[in-house]
Amino acid sequence: YVNIQSELMSYFARNLWRKIWEATSAVLDKECIIDDGCGAEARLDVLDKTGDGEVTVDDIQEALRDLVGFSVDERERSLAQFVHSFADTTGDGTIKLQDIRAFCDELGELYENDSWRLSYPRSKTAGKV
Repeated sequence: YVNIQSELMSYFARNLWRKIWEATSAVLDKECIIDDGCGAEARLDVLDKTGDGEVTVDDIQEALRDLVGFSVDERERSLAQFVHSFADTTGDGTIKLQDIRAFCDELGELYENDSWRLSYPRSKTAGKV
């Protein structure tokens, strides 16, 4: 038995977390270089609006709106909650520096798996008739 809704939400959460990650690269004007830790501390600083060392669901919601450019309803936080739960690699209910470092460690594999897609960027006219 496969819960398709859960699988789809995991897929979306992973891809949204990756979009947030890439958006922090733009803010930091820094490419993610796997060997240097991807600037995990600086990324935490960009995402953590309160400065307490934790990225909250509210921080994710703001990142989706301000960094990624999504139109988000401030009353609806289920997507931000799902992204937050995906990014919480330790399962302790918070996203801290070690969670961001863990994602950085996984980036090499993620980009390697998608290298074929990155080799063929989507044209600006794709999908237009």
